[in-house]
Amino acid sequence: MRNLAVAAVAAVVASLVWVVPAAAATGTYLRLAHLSPDTPQVDVTVSSFEHPEAPLRIPGVGYGALSDYQRVQPGTYTIAMRPAGADPSSPPVISATLPAADGKAYTVAGLGKFAALSLKVLDDDITLPPSGQARMRVVNAAPVTGDLKIVRGDAPVIENAAFGSATPYALVPGGTTGLKVTPKTGASLDLPVTVEAGGVYSVLVLEHEGKLSTVVRTDAKGAEVVPVGGQQTGVGGMGVPWQPFALGLLIMAAFLVLPKKDRANRRVA
Repeated sequence: MRNLAVAAVAAVVASLVWVVPAAAATGTYLRLAHLSPDTPQVDVTVSSFEHPEAPLRIPGVGYGALSDYQRVQPGTYTIAMRPAGADPSSPPVISATLPAADGKAYTVAGLGKFAALSLKVLDDDITLPPSGQARMRVVNAAPVTGDLKIVRGDAPVIENAAFGSATPYALVPGGTTGLKVTPKTGASLDLPVTVEAGGVYSVLVLEHEGKLSTVVRTDAKGAEVVPVGGQQTGVGGMGVPWQPFALGLLIMAAFLVLPKKDRANRRVA
């Protein structure tokens, strides 16, 4: 009987260890960004006719902001930007439609200057890179730079990062090295950047009063391939941590195999 109980618990734990991380990785994820340097603060709304019970509104979003991922249900969403404090029923400054598929992650970003502002849907590649490497892309939100060349260490990573756009992901070795950002005209900027092996990253190039800066954000990391923020409460669902539950079952299994005398001693202790 005891062996049967242990075998049953072990089977459940094994199913958790292999099935639950895979399920966590196949969610649908969405995050929002304001990357237009001369556009004032905006209120961002995310709505869906398929999921009207869970609208999302983020007020007062300023330049350089990139939210954490929120887990959403697959379906079609409308993302709209309005001037900060505007009536939510008023016409948006700009909007975009996102057909969100299961197992995909997206960044919806306001990019470009205000006169030519566009709301772009970026497909985020959250699959694991090869062993020992990281995956990195650049989002150029600095109009003073024009096109950018990105060099990490001595190796060119991205030859042409156009203003108002995101580059494809490039493979780079994990670790800390200098990231050299070279604008089409003007001096290069050297910044230390850490990208860990097994991670996926977006590097935002920003401009404040003519000065460049970079922000490195993690898109995904670790064996579960779950984006940062993906397990928080979001539009349409919440992730549930599986490790404590699995650990509890392992403890139960260990308790079941103990002789009755040892179990009694454990209770007294």
